[in-house]
Amino acid sequence: MIRLLGQSFQSGTEQVLEFARTETITGWWVWAAVIVAIAAGISLCIRFYRRDVAELPVAVRWTLIGLRLTAIVGLLFFFFDLVRRSQSRVTRVSEAIVMVDVSQSMSLPSSQDANAPRRSDLAIALVEDNELVQSLRSEHRTSVYAVSDTEQPELLATWPLQPESSEQSVTPEQAAVDNVAKQKFAPQSIAQAGGLSISIGLVLGIVSLILGAMAPRAGMTDSLARGVTPVIPPRVIWRSRLIAASAVCWVTGLLVLGGTYVTQTQQTLAQLLGRGTSTQSLTGQADAQLSADEQESTIEQEDNISDPVLQWQDALAATGSQSRLGDSLRSILLDHNLSTLAGIVLITDGQNNGGVALSTAVAAARRADVSVFPVGLGSSRSPTNARVVDLEAPRRVYPGDKFAISAVLQATGESAIDVDVELLDGLDDQAANEGEILTPTNNADPKRISTTLPGAEVIDRQTVRLTPEQGLTDVRFEMEPESVGRRRLAIRLVAPPEDRNRADDFQMARYEVVARKLRVLAIAGGPTREYRFVRNLLYRDDSVRLDVWLQTGQPGMSQDADALLSAFPPSAESLFQYDAIMMFDPNWSMIDMASLDLIDRFLTQQAGGLAIIAGPVYHPRISGARADPRSVQIAGFFPVNLATRGVLLGGGRQGGANPWALDLTEEAEQAEFLWVADSPEDSLKVWQAFEGVYDYVGVKNAKPGAKVYSYFSDPTTEIGGSLPIFMASQFYGAGRVFFQGSGEMWRLRGDGDEYFDAYYTKLVRWISEGRLLRDSKRGVLLVDSTRAMLGQTISIRAVLVDDQFQPLQKDSVAARVLAPGNKVTDVRLLPAADAPDGGTFVGNFIVTAAGSYEVQLTVGETIDEEILRQNIQVRLPTSELERPRRDDETLQSLASATRGKYFAIDSSDSLAKVSQTLTETITPQPQVTMLSGTPDAEFAMRRNASLMWLIASVLAFEWLVRRLHKLA
Repeated sequence: MIRLLGQSFQSGTEQVLEFARTETITGWWVWAAVIVAIAAGISLCIRFYRRDVAELPVAVRWTLIGLRLTAIVGLLFFFFDLVRRSQSRVTRVSEAIVMVDVSQSMSLPSSQDANAPRRSDLAIALVEDNELVQSLRSEHRTSVYAVSDTEQPELLATWPLQPESSEQSVTPEQAAVDNVAKQKFAPQSIAQAGGLSISIGLVLGIVSLILGAMAPRAGMTDSLARGVTPVIPPRVIWRSRLIAASAVCWVTGLLVLGGTYVTQTQQTLAQLLGRGTSTQSLTGQADAQLSADEQESTIEQEDNISDPVLQWQDALAATGSQSRLGDSLRSILLDHNLSTLAGIVLITDGQNNGGVALSTAVAAARRADVSVFPVGLGSSRSPTNARVVDLEAPRRVYPGDKFAISAVLQATGESAIDVDVELLDGLDDQAANEGEILTPTNNADPKRISTTLPGAEVIDRQTVRLTPEQGLTDVRFEMEPESVGRRRLAIRLVAPPEDRNRADDFQMARYEVVARKLRVLAIAGGPTREYRFVRNLLYRDDSVRLDVWLQTGQPGMSQDADALLSAFPPSAESLFQYDAIMMFDPNWSMIDMASLDLIDRFLTQQAGGLAIIAGPVYHPRISGARADPRSVQIAGFFPVNLATRGVLLGGGRQGGANPWALDLTEEAEQAEFLWVADSPEDSLKVWQAFEGVYDYVGVKNAKPGAKVYSYFSDPTTEIGGSLPIFMASQFYGAGRVFFQGSGEMWRLRGDGDEYFDAYYTKLVRWISEGRLLRDSKRGVLLVDSTRAMLGQTISIRAVLVDDQFQPLQKDSVAARVLAPGNKVTDVRLLPAADAPDGGTFVGNFIVTAAGSYEVQLTVGETIDEEILRQNIQVRLPTSELERPRRDDETLQSLASATRGKYFAIDSSDSLAKVSQTLTETITPQPQVTMLSGTPDAEFAMRRNASLMWLIASVLAFEWLVRRLHKLA
């Protein structure tokens, strides 16, 4: 199979014969004149010859007429110019598309039964276990796309056409040998038969001449002149019959031998008659004479070597935040050859909550005459059910620090439901509660799915009316912890008896109450407005102990801080007491190489946090002092690659005239420290309403592994197709480093002081997370996001030491991920490339279900074994939960409008039947194109020679017969 621009072809070559003169004769009247002329010439020939040879025996009369007609036919062949040319047949293979919805609504149950598999599991079973792709590729080139929140669907893989093999297979080598044998013996046999016929005709002609010498020479014409029927002697009759037989054998032999000689251009006349040996090798003949089918078979076998292999569980994981079915269908129609597109199989639940309307794609499919075959997954009815969609709680709080717990509830059904919402709280005793998991397995007894959090008690309760038409309902509780330690809280619904699924009435989250204060060191190159606002904020926070080093400060000055420093902490003991370092456009020249090494150890070994708030005064000097060896170390701390030239040439802006909003990325929507309002959705609205900033410092791009949260949105600052990075972060060893492009977040106070306070408070706690979690001497376990959206990829980072407190040297370590539903997944962590000394391991996994996840990593031996833990709360996006019902009306309309067929899957039992029906329904639609080559010159030369032999021979034979019978 030949691939060209994404289109699949099959090719084959065959020889065709055609009359070239017919292409130059145009118009019906020209053809009429030619036909009349030919018919008139043949009629006149027959008429005149019948009059001329009327006195001769019947056999002789028809022999002379046949010889003359043979000459005329030979001239007609020459006139119409019979040519042979190679004709290539190019077949565009029929194509089938399978589109699978991988939006997060596909993670919902496939029916109202609590034990039902997820919709995405049914989709995977359909394409993999029931071999839908393998069935389709027997007649089509088959591509599988993942459809989610992007305008262009993601191409997962393409499988070439693989027709079902026949029972009796023939190897290409054997087929070549057989083909050569046929070509070697069949043409020679035919040519030799023609030569034999000519020889027989020659013998019969000689015998007829001998009889002619003994035949009467006069009397027949005189008898006819007197009107008396002559008596023909038997000897004359036999002679005439011999002449006729000789003519037939002669002409037949010439036609057979000449036809074989003309068509078999690869052999000489001597070789055809068995008088010479072929110079073409057996293998060469096989390669030259492979039939079109054999060529296709060989090409296809080569193509099958690279069949793609997919891990369907990962490829079709329900990760998208939207279902953009309309955009995806329209993109498929634009990107594929519509003449060969036999059909599109769309596996979805029918939601289309992003991009263009589905009707737009339907209209495009109708115009293109492409049938769509929707396969609907999920329940077609809205069951009476109340569920906890999401639970949001802080991961770390301080005694006496009141905090809020938010829950999102949803109801489905025909009418409103009144539910009691309870808040439970208790100690997180992992040893006592092992096996008492809150989220049930698929095989759990529904009566045991409750409601209990071992050792916990109900501390608050609310009664809420849930209305299906209302969509999602928010519930808020407040708590004020008193005891210190790891704890668990849960939201529980006391739903009415008609609630169909008790498995989703409960969600749990872990949090920790810490007694010690967060210790922060703030370093500023000057008393900027950003520095002063953040200093005052942290100093007023009772959970923070703040020390400051104002590098331009003078002895005796006053600062709102717990301690004032006049230099960078000189020792590891003095630096390692801090949890985070906040640097506001620092003067790096005042930090010597020994202090830079301490910062490196603070991050890599102590899991400390570092926030760099860049500014226009000292930041450009980092890259400007390239001769200083410290500049390499300083640049290494940043999650971005710094510009190599100053502000004017290296990018950046000072004193901008207009503010520009921050262009937030998808990472920003999932970053908890940017949630400055009560919910992620409200926080996004706050950032979108933020007027923006005026300035930024120039950087090149993000480092590998770094996450970018926002860009400076002025389009005139774009360089190399990318806007300047304004916010980014990365892991540095066990610690986190955050970069901000300018000290202008104080402008956020214009929208509300609480937004500025929430931003910096959460930022400081976020970068300090690794330090606060360092409850083991053997290491620390970190994740890049403790609150995630369904489908997000979670990065794990573990910094471990051995029993001698040296970096742990291993090829890999294994972590366990406890997912909702008691599902346990092993994740292999490999040594990090950015930690040459070892001890740092990284890995990742995808969250595929909403609820509480826990990552566990066991360190140490059996006696001193310790378990490092990290908790992640996963939620579904609002848009994917508003309409959990399968949209049969939309999918049926899509199928009807495009002349397709709708398949509604209500259980896994019907998957095999649907796969078989789809394969039978989608009719192959290949496109065949014939490409003509140039005429065969050797064929034309042999054709002319053969016609010359034929015409000359029949005319000579006619002349001899006429002379033998005394005709003029």
